[in-house]
Formats: sequence, structure tokens, C-alpha cells
Amino acid sequence: MRCFARDGFANTSMADIIKEAGSSAGSVYSHFAGKAELLRYAASDALDELVASVSDELPSERTPGSVVSHLLHVSGDPAHAQLLLQIWAETSRDPELEDISRHSLHELHELVRTALLPWCEQRAHRKAPRPDAGALADAVVAAIQGFLVTVSIDRKADVDALAAHLVAVFQRL
Repeated sequence: MRCFARDGFANTSMADIIKEAGSSAGSVYSHFAGKAELLRYAASDALDELVASVSDELPSERTPGSVVSHLLHVSGDPAHAQLLLQIWAETSRDPELEDISRHSLHELHELVRTALLPWCEQRAHRKAPRPDAGALADAVVAAIQGFLVTVSIDRKADVDALAAHLVAVFQRL
């Protein structure tokens, strides 16, 4: 995962991975047929870890702003963002990786929707229309993905300021 995040999938060789792991070629190839299979495993692991950390540590106060803040906290590390960007970039070339990524995004969306459902239901008694938890989850997940892409592409970006602006937008709801 470190190699893919640092050098990208195309620029990472199996020799690079073997060296980074401090392992032998035989050991790596006894577990993985090649680089694509290794990427699928790394992607599945990274995405499962992201979904698990979101699920395990959701804040007790589940407003859109607090959920966005939590998601930024668990996924906003620039190295992790770079890895996720590499994974997503490869999905157009690898149907199995696309399935892994799509499944994880659906899981993440469902976690966010479920977390925001009570907040949306509380607004049902107000004069304004009740927010739709699914639509709000779409917006939250898309905003987090955009944040991750931005911090991956612009390494000089003020990550903390960008995160604060994003949280502020969702806190205003």
C-alpha cells in the first residue's frame, strides 16, 4: 500500500513491493499471482479499514457537520488519501477492483445515511421539508471524495482549512 500510494500503481513493480515488504519473491508470489491481485487485496483492506473506522467511531451527536468532521478525521491523512485516489483511478481498468470499490462506497453511504436518519427525522416537525437522509448521504460521501482528491492533487493545500470549510458548510444545514 505504501508503494502504491507513493509511486502509483503503474510505477510500482513487484520488485518494489517485495523490497518494501522486506520479503522474498517466493513469499509474495505464494500469496498473490501478480500486481493486480495484490492491488485488489490492498484496496479491499484499505476500504474495509475505512468503513470499519467510520462505523466504530461515529460521534454520539450525529449532525451533518459532526459526521463530515468524523469522516475527515478518519480519512483525511494525505497518504491515505493518495492511496484511495490510486485505487479509484484503477477501477476503470479492473472490473474486480471496481466491484470492491463500489461495494465499499455503498457500505459507507449506508453508514452515513443511517447515522443521519435521526437528525433528518427530527426536522420533520419544522416548517421546512424534512431532509432526505439518502440524498444527504450522497452529498456527504461525494464531498469527502472531493476532499480526498483535492488533498491528493494539491499537496500544498491547507488541509485543515479545507476541512474546516467543508465542515462549516454541513454545519449550516
